[in-house]
Amino acid sequence: MPEPSCRRNRPEQKNKETLLDIINNTNISEEQKQDAINGMIALTDMAEKETAAEILLEAKGFNDVVVSISGSGVDVVVNAPSLTDAQRAQIEDIVTRKTGITPENIIISPITGN
Repeated sequence: MPEPSCRRNRPEQKNKETLLDIINNTNISEEQKQDAINGMIALTDMAEKETAAEILLEAKGFNDVVVSISGSGVDVVVNAPSLTDAQRAQIEDIVTRKTGITPENIIISPITGN
């Protein structure tokens, strides 16, 4: 089974490429390089949290899940026509544990795949 994050093209990949270009640029200051390194660390941390949540959700039976962190919120898209209150609570619990983001900042959207 491929990792969930491999099934889609994340915009973070382009940001990482840009940050790597800055880090490898010999014509910028060390401060600018450090800012780019910090940005790279933050993107990597966010991607790891998203992937950890996706893998655990899929292990719990939620198929084709996409977790996307943006700012202080999380969007979760689940391949299901609908979700019960218990399923929503389980998703919120997993996402909160893996991302540290509180349930009131988690948006869960069930969709039906084609």
